[in-house]
Amino acid sequence: MDEERVGPLKKIRVLLEAGAGPAPSDFAADPVPFEFIYGTGIQGLSPFERQLAERREGESVSIAVRGDELSDLFQHLLIPSFTIPEGGGSFYLKAKIVKVSEADPKEVIKAMAEAGSCGDHCCGH
Repeated sequence: MDEERVGPLKKIRVLLEAGAGPAPSDFAADPVPFEFIYGTGIQGLSPFERQLAERREGESVSIAVRGDELSDLFQHLLIPSFTIPEGGGSFYLKAKIVKVSEADPKEVIKAMAEAGSCGDHCCGH
């Protein structure tokens, strides 16, 4: 059976790592788990979600980010707590898709309510 693809209203579990560069050796040893319901933002997909679109379990993406762009990257998603490399202000964020599954309808409703509570601004909840 094929792995599920990232898509609307799926529960996505990723491991996040921040590193000073794009090479595997540049990333932290302890990835941070992050789980969310894909596609619940009132203004559409966040840039982070767009990077994951249509990918499968086991795939990874690496995103170059400036520290001041982090909230824009996640938008309505609650930003997980992970260690950002010091110096330079820029870093790479690696997200490995660990699991794509069907979300429970209650989880979808909760995620939509949380995304809607931000209104027109990103408050990080």
